[in-house]
Amino acid sequence: MKQQVVWTNKQKIIWGIILIIAWCLIGLIIYKTNGGLTVEQLVTYKPKNPILAALAMLGLFALKSVDFIMHSGVLYAASGVMFPLPAALALNIVGAAIMVTPVYFIGRALGAPILEELKKKYPKLNSFVSRPLGGELVLSLLLRSSGLSLHVGSLYLGAAQTDFWKYLLGSVLGLLPIIIPFTIMGTSANDPKSPVFVTAFAVKIAFSLLSLLIAFVIQKRAQQTNES
Repeated sequence: MKQQVVWTNKQKIIWGIILIIAWCLIGLIIYKTNGGLTVEQLVTYKPKNPILAALAMLGLFALKSVDFIMHSGVLYAASGVMFPLPAALALNIVGAAIMVTPVYFIGRALGAPILEELKKKYPKLNSFVSRPLGGELVLSLLLRSSGLSLHVGSLYLGAAQTDFWKYLLGSVLGLLPIIIPFTIMGTSANDPKSPVFVTAFAVKIAFSLLSLLIAFVIQKRAQQTNES
């Protein structure tokens, strides 16, 4: 049995302060951008120094980890606009790893008591975890490609004491079908009718439909298991 991770009061206070700062920064960004974040707005506010611009994007990924407002696709596409494709892909992969980390550790701190609550509240989650098709890495990958909220999947896998490195690798692999098309679309955003943009958009739609199909099959299998 894996050892339960328990946070001290000091750690909880520090994490609470971090969350408060993060939400204040999110509120400031939304105020500065008149109520939302778009690719155009992110590009407008980017620092001229490429290193500072990359650090600013990673900071936004960190904010996304505790925020339900920003869409991760906007961040992936913005990286594609700001940087050459290889650098943008590398930045987005690192950003995705940052994005899925904090809530995982919140789940580890909360532990087993929230597992049943999450499964009851999110039937899709219950379908995937009731009869997992593989180990921790596969489950992490499938939850990312299922369309389930990033925060819900991270919270559950953290509370279930999933091995962090398997969780991180599975999460990043599961997000690649979203990361790659959005990044490519960003690199060709100045010409939405270009073959590159259209192909990337079509691939993104295809992966979305495939994710829905996988989720449907797993849910049906779980339902048949429960009925038998």
